[in-house]
Amino acid sequence: MIVFKTFFKVLSRYKFSMIMYLAIALAIITIMSGFNSSGNASYYSVSQGIIVLDNDKSEVSRGLIAYLETINYIYEDDYTEEQITDMIYYTKASNYLIIPEGFGEAFLSDSGNPLKIESTKEVDTRMGYTVEAEMDSYLKLTANYMKGGYSFSEADELSRESLADMSAVNMVSEVVIQDDKIFTVFTILPYALLTLLCSAVLPVILRFGTMLISRRTGISSLPSVKKQSMLALASALVTIGMICVLIIISSLLSGEMLTARWALIAIDVIVFSMTAVMIIIALSSFGINPEAAPAITNIVALSFSFLGGIFVPIEHLGGTAKAIGQFLPTYWYSEAIERIKSGGGLNDIAICLGIQLLFGLMVMVIGMLYGRYNLRKAE
Repeated sequence: MIVFKTFFKVLSRYKFSMIMYLAIALAIITIMSGFNSSGNASYYSVSQGIIVLDNDKSEVSRGLIAYLETINYIYEDDYTEEQITDMIYYTKASNYLIIPEGFGEAFLSDSGNPLKIESTKEVDTRMGYTVEAEMDSYLKLTANYMKGGYSFSEADELSRESLADMSAVNMVSEVVIQDDKIFTVFTILPYALLTLLCSAVLPVILRFGTMLISRRTGISSLPSVKKQSMLALASALVTIGMICVLIIISSLLSGEMLTARWALIAIDVIVFSMTAVMIIIALSSFGINPEAAPAITNIVALSFSFLGGIFVPIEHLGGTAKAIGQFLPTYWYSEAIERIKSGGGLNDIAICLGIQLLFGLMVMVIGMLYGRYNLRKAE
């Protein structure tokens, strides 16, 4: 019990740091979510995204997809039926288009009467019907140009120019293109967790290695192994408390809780927190001065966040930064968020979760081996 009492007594000395870093993290999350919700208002006559399965892969089908891509975001990866349903349900995509084999040949031979494109969309939404209208306009206009003697490539180019001019004049609605707020909010969580652990839990563990704390806890008759277990348990309880607070606050800010994707994100957060605790254990093995905790907090939290896609999206990182970032758990945390955002399930993010844990285990083992080496050297 003396270990518990001492741990929380020492932890109370760092309550100001905890409050300060928590406030900073919440301010960043709030600002980021505010940017996300406001967005840049632009005029679009299109949906947020279209999932396309091109079974034809002809000149005509690629031309149609290329046209749609000029005013829509196209997803052409291999998705499962469940992923497609989730993407449409969560408005990540408005339509799932299946272009049948032989589509291009039928279009060219029948003068604009191609095989029917199967379109799955969410009912009672304008976006899905808008995409179908765009396809119909492009195909009919291209067919008319071809009847006038133009080749398909020439008709394709003329149709794009004509439809671009029309869309510039006949705007359908004003749509704010934005990502779901839950992804923006939860992406910042690793920074908050790392700063809290490095600024509060790490210095407490480091102080347990100082002479004064060792003497106080040494008075107890508890064996050394049990003392270390109590210290680990106390650290775990504090970490769990931090995670619960951060998840609750983030859920309230994002306005989403207890959904399927929320559960996947929560799993990602929990796995990252386990990795973060392993990093803290590793750092505590290097005999660092407790007073250096603020410097360590800034170095670890900021470097991991910038290189791991927390502050800057992964796709915007430079080649070198992205290569370095792939060795950090924050990178794979962000990658898991992106996969969930694209409709991925637990199987899709399993590799990301596994790499995070592997990183933590490797760092912790290295730290423990270094600590054991120092103890032997001191003897």
